[in-house]
Amino acid sequence: MSKHSRKLKRTAAVLAVLTRYGFGELMSRTRVQVEQPSNALYERIRKVLEELGPTFVKFGQAFSTREDLLPLGLVAELKKLQDSASPEDMDIRVVLADELGVDPDVHFEQIAPEPMASASIAQVYRAWLKDGTPVILKVKRTGVREKMEADLLILKDLVSFMVNYSDTLRKMNLMQVLEAFEKSVFQELSLTLELANIMQFARNFKDQPDIYVAGVFAELSNDQVLCMEYIDGIKINNREALMIAGLDPVVIAQRGLDLFLLQVLEHGFFHADPHAGNILVLPNGNLSFIDFGAMGRMMPADKTMLENFILHFMAKDTRRLIATIKKMSLRFTIGDEQKLERDLHGIFEMLDSSALKDLDVKAVFSRFSGILNENEILMPDHLYLLVRGIVLMEGIGRELNPEMNVIQSVRPYLLKIVSHRLSPEHLMTKGIEQLRLLGEGISSLPEDLPALIHKLNSGELTTIQKISGLPELKKTLITGLNRVALAIVLAALMLAAVLYFLAQRN
Repeated sequence: MSKHSRKLKRTAAVLAVLTRYGFGELMSRTRVQVEQPSNALYERIRKVLEELGPTFVKFGQAFSTREDLLPLGLVAELKKLQDSASPEDMDIRVVLADELGVDPDVHFEQIAPEPMASASIAQVYRAWLKDGTPVILKVKRTGVREKMEADLLILKDLVSFMVNYSDTLRKMNLMQVLEAFEKSVFQELSLTLELANIMQFARNFKDQPDIYVAGVFAELSNDQVLCMEYIDGIKINNREALMIAGLDPVVIAQRGLDLFLLQVLEHGFFHADPHAGNILVLPNGNLSFIDFGAMGRMMPADKTMLENFILHFMAKDTRRLIATIKKMSLRFTIGDEQKLERDLHGIFEMLDSSALKDLDVKAVFSRFSGILNENEILMPDHLYLLVRGIVLMEGIGRELNPEMNVIQSVRPYLLKIVSHRLSPEHLMTKGIEQLRLLGEGISSLPEDLPALIHKLNSGELTTIQKISGLPELKKTLITGLNRVALAIVLAALMLAAVLYFLAQRN
């Protein structure tokens, strides 16, 4: 069946569900008198998403932490959405034989015939290898990609309708949210990508003692099946079970937050959905993250920008903070920059007025996100994933340790960033890079520019200076070259200082 045919068939089903819950008019008319927001309306929205299935449930979950965009009553209903589904009837041994081209009896001592968990994209089975190693087999549902592709086409139509209907919704960047959601869904649909994610995550933490990364079995995996080590641990927010196991919840909470910050600020590769069900605590207190279908990724330039943002934010330097936000954003429409400065100062006052243990991190992020929306500042996907991850980790931490504070936990990384940027090695690297860029810039100047400047300074082009705008051009050229010369001198002095420091140290 073609994508178009699947979309038409699925659209009919979606319309039927919307009509059943009283939303049919929204699809048939461009102007509709929508009832006043109420808990009953929000509950109906949640039930529609549940009945429409996995794609819509996931889309609702994506908004379940966006108090800055949606009414709190609706957010509360969206938090009730669970990514679960009735088990699909499949013969796991036949699937393994067909998909992997192997005889299950050769590789496995035992395979549980019924799934231990069943979600929207895949089912999970317990199994044991011939050597007794316990593993899980994650198997994708039949036709899940085709169904989700049709759902995403419908979602695009719905979001496009809503954006055209409301300027407020347009400023919320719903289309960009949907694009990010679509990207995340297709990442989760690829078990080959999840396998690669686990392997990279393991490489990043190979020397870290507080974390355990499950092993994977690439020879028993492909895009339909993922075979990995079974992790038997305690759900991280189960305070009672942790204490029974002799583990300190306060230590576990801080360890979880530190490991997430390490993923973000050092690796630039972080778990995109670190909710309590995806973090297990082992008997020795080590943590194990599971479910690597969606990951946040930052390029080196993204990490540098994030570091700049943190430094300026902690220093309460609004002007540099705004300049950094502009560089980080995909687009922005700032109508009143002075108002933006005042709004950011409001966040700083909010931080100053709260004791660290009483600070509501979610409220801070919501207020900041509201400021971004008001100025139509669209940030890259990884920043939204990062904020969501920090909110989730802080929520887990507060369950285990009510006095935990993210700001306090970030300070050691802030000092590390500053220390690195002031290190001789970093200064030398930056100095060499600046000289390289300056050299490239100078070499690209027109060959006759020095001669032109000489004539301007010597007065040989006096008659030409009567042309409108030429004095300003002369001033601009001279100022520019003076700055180039000054930059070269400063870079040379900086390199000389670094070389002297290194020589003294040796």
